[in-house]
Amino acid sequence: MVEHTAKQRVFIVEGRPWKDAVIAHLEPRSPYRPWFIGEDIRNGDVLITVLDTDPRTVLCMEVAGSSSLDAAGVTESWTLTALPSVAAFEAHAGVAVPTAAGRVDDAIAGRLTTPFFTNPASFDDPFTRRGEASHTTAAAARMLLKSAGKCTACGQAINLRRSTARDHIHIHTAENDVDHWANHESAHDWPATLCGRCQTAMTEGGFSNFLDYRFSFHPSCPLCAASQTRSASIGMPNPGEPVPPWTVPLGCIVTDPVPGWICGGCGYRWAT
Repeated sequence: MVEHTAKQRVFIVEGRPWKDAVIAHLEPRSPYRPWFIGEDIRNGDVLITVLDTDPRTVLCMEVAGSSSLDAAGVTESWTLTALPSVAAFEAHAGVAVPTAAGRVDDAIAGRLTTPFFTNPASFDDPFTRRGEASHTTAAAARMLLKSAGKCTACGQAINLRRSTARDHIHIHTAENDVDHWANHESAHDWPATLCGRCQTAMTEGGFSNFLDYRFSFHPSCPLCAASQTRSASIGMPNPGEPVPPWTVPLGCIVTDPVPGWICGGCGYRWAT
């Protein structure tokens, strides 16, 4: 489907609770079925999922196959990885998103599908969320979605297929736009999705923020003893993706000796 056609019915699907919905979206084999619509779905219907976060957010658009609301029955899918608020989505669509699950009036159905095709990356502009509070369930849902089910600290995949997955995922939020800071600026915290082991270690270690915990993985600077040591890597960061403050991309052309670590305090470089 390139764009919505007049023959396609469009429905609003409620994903609730939001944490179960994001988990099920990331892992179709999850036992969670947090999708609520209240009507029968048929092959070819367009489903726009809205999460019950605060503020409400738009997760994805899917085209239903032979099995309604079953992952195996979805034939096409578009995910808004920035998880825009309903208000931001409405600004792009030019129409209001219905507040209740169910079929959308045909008069506005096509308009609601437009934001999924017209520069959806613009939703990730940090300026679009300047008016939002920082530590919200919407911010937590964005972090979980962007993590793709991996722990931000240790990098291990979290098992999303078990029925207790929601209890083993811990989300740490930070101030708005912190993950859009340039890598040379001083960061004070960072949003994270944590596995149970790292959450326990962070709590028992007395760390008040995630960034201090993540830097504890690295050696202290041998010159000034600062604790915010960054690991150096050869190559360029992916365009549009924030660079975590515990790592420094050195670019593609690096002269010897290649450092393994760079001190965030005094700038001293040393080998691994």
